[in-house]
Amino acid sequence: MKKIALIMDGWKRFFTYAWPAGILQRIKETGEDVNLYIFNSSGNWSLDDDYNIGEYNIYSLPDLSDFDGIILDTNNIRYPEVSERVIEAARKTGNPVISIAKEIEDFYYVGIDNYASIQKMIAHLHEKHGCSRFWFVMGPADNYENQVRVRSLKDYMQSHGITYGEQDFYYESYAYQCGVHGFEQLYRNSDGYLPEAIICASDNIAVGVCEAARNHGLRVPQDFFVTGFDNFDKASYYMPKITTIGHIREEVGYCCADILLRIWNGEKVDKFNYTRTECIFWESCGCKSDIEVDQRTHAKDQIIYDIETTEFEEQVLSLEYELMNCKTVKEMTRWIPECIPAMKCDAMYLVLDDHINDFKKKKELYDFHIIQDEDFHIHGYPEYMNLEFAYEDGHILPCNQKISGLFPTFDYHKGGTDMLFMPIHFRSRTVGFFVIRNAVYLMEKQYLFKVLNVLISAMENLHEKEKLEYMNHALTELSVRDTVTGLYNRLGYQQIACYVFDRKKQESENLLIMFADMDKLKYINDHFGHEYGDLAIRLVSGAILYNIPETSIPVRMGGDEFLIMNKVIPQQEADEMIQKIQSEIRSKADELKLPFEISFSIGCIVTDMSTEKSLDDYVKEADEIMYQQKYMKKVNREE
Repeated sequence: MKKIALIMDGWKRFFTYAWPAGILQRIKETGEDVNLYIFNSSGNWSLDDDYNIGEYNIYSLPDLSDFDGIILDTNNIRYPEVSERVIEAARKTGNPVISIAKEIEDFYYVGIDNYASIQKMIAHLHEKHGCSRFWFVMGPADNYENQVRVRSLKDYMQSHGITYGEQDFYYESYAYQCGVHGFEQLYRNSDGYLPEAIICASDNIAVGVCEAARNHGLRVPQDFFVTGFDNFDKASYYMPKITTIGHIREEVGYCCADILLRIWNGEKVDKFNYTRTECIFWESCGCKSDIEVDQRTHAKDQIIYDIETTEFEEQVLSLEYELMNCKTVKEMTRWIPECIPAMKCDAMYLVLDDHINDFKKKKELYDFHIIQDEDFHIHGYPEYMNLEFAYEDGHILPCNQKISGLFPTFDYHKGGTDMLFMPIHFRSRTVGFFVIRNAVYLMEKQYLFKVLNVLISAMENLHEKEKLEYMNHALTELSVRDTVTGLYNRLGYQQIACYVFDRKKQESENLLIMFADMDKLKYINDHFGHEYGDLAIRLVSGAILYNIPETSIPVRMGGDEFLIMNKVIPQQEADEMIQKIQSEIRSKADELKLPFEISFSIGCIVTDMSTEKSLDDYVKEADEIMYQQKYMKKVNREE
């Protein structure tokens, strides 16, 4: 079985599903045992840098050396440093790498011939329609394809003596709003001097230009011509029909897969590979086309699309409501196939960093660095992660297993299968990833992005709620803990020890009460200073914590006095526990080379819950036994 890695960015582009669809089409035609692994981010969707960091981290998930071929779509990645890291990681593998729509040294290229296509379009306007005054509303200035198209335009104008200035160019995006903004700015700066034609970098832009012009009482093509690019539905069904450059988007993916198959078979392959384009001259440039457009079918498809979209939005609202009431991430994930029938794909998986459970874990002492730092990765992924949820062929599978890397967990025996990996993150903090098997249809419908955003938002809200609860518990814990030793303080004694005692009394379950007092703490303070006295107290408390059962309740009653409340154990076990505590103290004191001896005296008593005695009563009795032991030590020293 061979594996292809496809690195992509963006959700709202038709190419996002068209390219994987083309790759799979070619694989299935050949019947080769090849699977496609798609790593898709939406880092170009948000202006929030922290959000984009979290999105782009998905590219660090795969070890590209595990794949037999790599296909890169880096043209829309917002940050050059991210693109460079991906390119370098692919180059280091030594495996065949194909770059889509962007020429990269050492890599194969597959895409349309932007330069030749845009030259044909401006030549048509200039030579057939006599246009020599142009405006240009283009895509992002740093986008490779856009740069090639701009260079082609300028080369043509220079070679044909057509004057232009940089003020005739507007750069923004490939979206509809770019057309609106671009026309408004160019028109505002023109002093009413209109062009003969406006060349746009996409059909979306072209429609935006036409609508903005219409708002100013201008008409296309009567007042000027407009051209687009891509031949989307907007071009053929808009009024007027938009002159455009058409290409079959799936062909790029198809060609990529074909090149890899040929390379694996030992064939020689051209470095540069161009898919077909066609200039389609329609009404927006004053041309008449023989191409018939089925308006009725388009209207029907649009109605069905609107119905499906409305139904899907209702499902998303239902999902949001159900997720609000979930108490765990696993419970959230189970609602996805319930609320979104369209998400009943072959399989879906949720893989999470175990740190998402930090606030659920029970701790004796609350760790405030968890609150401040949260140990989520910003770059890369943990070596081991938890497979929290698995849904296959209509069934939720029991799982809670550790995984490392992608394989063999996401190996699949059947060729022609795609696995889509999407990032899960709380802005810059990487939480995990989501996997969908056979997801191209869902990518086309734009379902995944919305569903995933709803899920992530609910997960983050739950995490923040757990964090707040943790902080509240931590603050409560601090109020009942002694700051020097970490043991419970007098307030902890009253709120916790007394509560447990009363509960055990109701259950008629006796307890072991141990009351300890350090020997010669005043001597240590007077002769060596309070710093050494505090150190001695910490050594004793540390030895107590380390050697008592987890169910015990340790209390610093004040000064050098300590209480241990424990379930009843045999006398021998109690003696061994005391000996371990004393041995631990001596060991630590020797290790620190302290100039004094640290010891304590202890009194033990077992309660009788059939009596009316309180915990205070038993503490006093244990205290008296302790002082008897301390007195006998003094007598023995004097003898």
